[in-house]
Amino acid sequence: MKKTTIDTQQNPLPGQIESFYKSNIIDLKLIQEVKFRHFRFRLLDGYFYKVKRKIRDSSDLQKCLAEVTPLDVYYSTACWLNPHIIASRLDKDILKNIYISCDLSFDIDVSNKVNNLLEAKHQAIAVNDFLAEKGFKIRYSAFSGSKGFHIVCDDPWKDENAEMEPKKREIKAIDERKKLVKEARDNKIIFDEKVTVDTRRIIRIPGTINSKTGLICTPLSRKELESDTETILKLATREDITALRIPENREMTAPSANKISGFLGRLGVRPKPKEKINYSTFYTNNIPETRLKIPIIEFEGWMQREKMYLVIEKAQRQYGLGDIHIFSDDEKYWAVSIKALSQRRVEKILQFTSSTNLNQCKKYGCTYTRIGKSIGVNGEVIQSEPILIKTITLKLCGQASRTHLEFFQSLGISINQKNITLCGAGKEKLELIHAIIE
Repeated sequence: MKKTTIDTQQNPLPGQIESFYKSNIIDLKLIQEVKFRHFRFRLLDGYFYKVKRKIRDSSDLQKCLAEVTPLDVYYSTACWLNPHIIASRLDKDILKNIYISCDLSFDIDVSNKVNNLLEAKHQAIAVNDFLAEKGFKIRYSAFSGSKGFHIVCDDPWKDENAEMEPKKREIKAIDERKKLVKEARDNKIIFDEKVTVDTRRIIRIPGTINSKTGLICTPLSRKELESDTETILKLATREDITALRIPENREMTAPSANKISGFLGRLGVRPKPKEKINYSTFYTNNIPETRLKIPIIEFEGWMQREKMYLVIEKAQRQYGLGDIHIFSDDEKYWAVSIKALSQRRVEKILQFTSSTNLNQCKKYGCTYTRIGKSIGVNGEVIQSEPILIKTITLKLCGQASRTHLEFFQSLGISINQKNITLCGAGKEKLELIHAIIE
């Protein structure tokens, strides 16, 4: 496969990841029967790459990581006779679907049922206890490096299903897992049930980087799993992943952070941190599958609104920005246009409006804008989500970002699409940074 290239001036994370994998061999001792596992990488463009050869040990994996600079590294929970040519269940070539066995895997993430990392940890402990009571061998528990935990067991039914024809063996494995999932559900344990049942899942390799946060997917002992969440986060932090500096006049959110882990690596911001760790999500102004961006103008919260509106309207007319949606969280204002522009043009608009994120855009090649609440490790709201306070309408001249249009529509924000030419990928490709701020 041809190696993906990217401007490391604008996006330093690929270089950091490449350096990490060159200097750190990923220990695969927690993965049994490595040679029967399928490996998959998520690449810089967001697409998944299937490794086309068998990985037999850590050395083989390191060679692949050197050839392809991935953002994330996964392995199959199932074992296959020919994992490098694994295909859909519908494929008629039997050699591509010879199922051997499947780990019993549980994925617990912060979700609409699990409010925060502390609750996710309690569910992970409950899964461990549930499996231990049933006499299942737990191979490892791990912090995913982002919003949750993985618990992986040896296949409890491997030996009793060994004599069955591969296709029937896989169907039987799914049926056994469905029964176990129901039993766990009846015990009020919350986890992603689809992951546990599915024999075709991939899971993050322990010891690899989670590109959403810059943290390491970290195996945990029972004692470490039971420790406080701040300790777990520190265990997952690697100082050799260089922290980049955002210009000193940049404040990302309140309480302001001195370290944020995300798509572009761990980004340091001022001022001095408060003790509490919290979680926020940011989106970038990059339009995926293009070199274009949208202008997001940022103002301090103390600025008089009427004065701010005048500045925005002047830029709107001069640059043909179309409708501008203005958001506020009482400490910042963000004026968002979905017009597609070059980075140079975006910088001109930010300079014209004295936007506080101009230096950030120049240094990192994009801007970061918070979306959603900032949540503490115990579920408390540190800062409310930005809300839409005003829309200033005007005809848009030129192209617009399909990515951001669909994203804002998914949030219930109405956007005028009349006579708009859209570019870029859909909202599923939007660069979202799930940040751990301390």
